[in-house]
Amino acid sequence: MLRLQMTDGHTSCIAVEFSYNPKISLNTPPGTKVKLSGIVDVKNGFLLLNDSNTTILGGEVEHLFEKWELQRSLSKRNRSNIGTEGGPPPFVPFGQKNSEDSRILQVLKDGPKSHTAVKYIWKQKKIN
Repeated sequence: MLRLQMTDGHTSCIAVEFSYNPKISLNTPPGTKVKLSGIVDVKNGFLLLNDSNTTILGGEVEHLFEKWELQRSLSKRNRSNIGTEGGPPPFVPFGQKNSEDSRILQVLKDGPKSHTAVKYIWKQKKIN
């Protein structure tokens, strides 16, 4: 479900992709011309768009497109920091364990004599 801000240059409104429309996606650039036809339902002030009442004509608004492209490229660059210092930790699917965390847990289960091993593993983890 996508929320779209639409304008004809004079009046602005908010539209919602009410049912899946393959013509509209997150890759649809801002400023794309859209033709609304037939009956367009309005609910709580939102235009409800679907495949039958929406036609994509194309086109773009240059300054909106440039800003959008810049934001997209920066967001891709920001996601490359995953797992590095200051970035979010890497995603681990539910039910799978991180191998380093498993080693630490095993050493903790082995008892107090392994305490120095925990410190060593922890130092390695901080260095990496």
